[in-house]
Amino acid sequence: MDNYGVPEIFESEAQGKTAYIYQDIKYVLKVPVVNFIFRTMALYDKFFSVAWKEVRQNMLTVNMEEAVQLLRFPPISIQPPNINWSNYDEQTAAQIRNIIFTFNYVNPKLLLIVTAWSESLANRPIKGDMKTIKGFIEPGVFPFLPKIDLLHIPEAPPPIKKLLLDIADVHQSVDVASDFRALALYPEFLDESWQYLKPYVRSDEYKVISARLRSKAAKLAHQMPYPVNVNRSLLENYYNDAEIAGIYGLVSMFKSLIADLIIDGEYLRRMIDPSM
Repeated sequence: MDNYGVPEIFESEAQGKTAYIYQDIKYVLKVPVVNFIFRTMALYDKFFSVAWKEVRQNMLTVNMEEAVQLLRFPPISIQPPNINWSNYDEQTAAQIRNIIFTFNYVNPKLLLIVTAWSESLANRPIKGDMKTIKGFIEPGVFPFLPKIDLLHIPEAPPPIKKLLLDIADVHQSVDVASDFRALALYPEFLDESWQYLKPYVRSDEYKVISARLRSKAAKLAHQMPYPVNVNRSLLENYYNDAEIAGIYGLVSMFKSLIADLIIDGEYLRRMIDPSM
């Protein structure tokens, strides 16, 4: 863990069953990174194991692969400025594009997952209907995606740490998402992009789109073909009231944060390459 913000277990620290689940998450979600939501939930190992098992099979269905397409490319009206990034060589520019692609691909899946957990914890379990299954996708990380490194905030140079803390503050988050930790390794891009994205995050349109994404995700989660029934009664077998409150709080936080990240990703996608 990096002892900043919300505690988490990084991939390099994961052992035993947690390490196995981390590998399975990448295999099922098809990306070379274990996102912040899982690294934090892993601290509640019993919940983490059961909750992942409940959504795993759903995320391998064609149904959910089609559903997440309805959450990608949110209709932002603003057009980011067309900036010349010629100071980056093509290899570096390609890596930035791959980072943005990776998170734009996986974030809608994460929103569906955390929404399914949230609905179930609120006594609105996903009932499932296996008769609706359209087929299954092939699991496995996309071979064209390179390994994605994340900057650990305590190790960041002061200007980058200040930038990341500003991003967390504007998003009203207690920590910095993996998306920005990955892009922080390309500080010039992140710094300039954030100066344009920052006022949009504060806009009314941004808040409306985020709320609509969360609402749409709730409807789509209830279309999952396999049931998801992670409830308080289950948690009470393993956790005290304070720990259960912590789980509920994290699920709520991530549902809001991930919806916002989908919007951020679309903005950054347009900024790095308008033709993407």
